Amino acid sequence: MNTRTLLNGLRADTLKDELTVYYQPIIVLRTGQILGYEALLRWFHPKEGLISPGIFITFAEQHELMSEITQILFKKVIQDQACWNHNESTLISLNISAQTLTDDDLLKLLNSLVSGTQVSNKQVMIEITETATLTNPQKARTLIKELSKEGFSFALDDFGTGYSSLTNLRDLQINEIKIDKSFIQNIDDHSHADQVLIDAILSIAHAFGSYVVAEGIETQQTLALLKSMNCYAGQGYLFAKPMPATAIDSWHAQWP
Repeated sequence: MNTRTLLNGLRADTLKDELTVYYQPIIVLRTGQILGYEALLRWFHPKEGLISPGIFITFAEQHELMSEITQILFKKVIQDQACWNHNESTLISLNISAQTLTDDDLLKLLNSLVSGTQVSNKQVMIEITETATLTNPQKARTLIKELSKEGFSFALDDFGTGYSSLTNLRDLQINEIKIDKSFIQNIDDHSHADQVLIDAILSIAHAFGSYVVAEGIETQQTLALLKSMNCYAGQGYLFAKPMPATAIDSWHAQWP
């Protein structure tokens, strides 16, 4: 897809109808309880078909279009969650970009969307990457602190990849740490190095009062290993692939 097509598509009035959200369950490993769902944005272009978030999100950031896309994502997620039959305590994890993390209107936007629905602030988990805090560290810390006071939770996504700094755990109010699937998918092969790294991340997270979610769990062997290491929760194809909002209630009803 060329730049002009992307730009025209992202600026079109129909964008809100072409963007959709898929959800992947996050499971408490020892009990099988559903902790929540990660909301994953998808763009189904009428001519180009499914466009990878890695393409259009990067493009949107470069052209300062993330504010509109973030609003669409948040609105769809809050609407979906309010309609589910089991929404009383279910967490929803939302990924936000570095650009959004320094947006002065983020707190106002979240509060306005949640207000008047059955969804509480405590049910919203905001996922940020370690690199997202680098654009404007002081502003990011201030906004995270303000949102935390309002009851919103924060997860540090893809921990251990890219720019990893323990100062983020010290300075930010992080409730959840997500271990990148690149570490998880190798432990089945008895990778000693990956097991040592995962064990270290678990120890650090627990010391800071955070819990850990492992991404990319695909086999029973991986699940057993993570349980033995006292990893709290996880997500991956072993439990469920990302699914549209309309499939959540039926999947939930069949979950053990």
